[in-house]
Amino acid sequence: MEVLDTDCLIALLKALDDPKNPSNLAAHALLQELEAQRPQARLALPLPVISELLTGERPDRWPGLLDYLEKRFALLELNKMAALEAALIFQGWRERGVLDDPEVKGQARQCLRTDAFILGIAIAHRCQRVYTLDKRLPALAGVRIEVVLGLPEPQQPPLL
Repeated sequence: MEVLDTDCLIALLKALDDPKNPSNLAAHALLQELEAQRPQARLALPLPVISELLTGERPDRWPGLLDYLEKRFALLELNKMAALEAALIFQGWRERGVLDDPEVKGQARQCLRTDAFILGIAIAHRCQRVYTLDKRLPALAGVRIEVVLGLPEPQQPPLL
């Protein structure tokens, strides 16, 4: 199984707004593919990703959005093993001096904490890789899980 971070999920959902746009064809094809594959979803969303997504939406849209996501993605919970993995990741960043960077304060530090949870959940649930649009995450992730910059491709190329 593979995991999407919040930026990738938002980019995929934006493709729904204009599915005929050539730049959105692959994302739209991927979403259709995911719906057809359920319940054997190949892509998963850690619950912190869903929480981050919902904070940018009106609460009256949450039930429909959650229903849409549950039909296309496996949802991965923060369990005890995931919490331990996230703590190990964050501790590793502390030891490597990542948290000492003057730019890693306030909001940036909260983003790092959420990224640690996303990576920890993916590792605990034995996912192969995490897709992200965050250019700093592949270097931060270490070697315990592959982090790919960009959106996943559909298994079947979109029809033009």
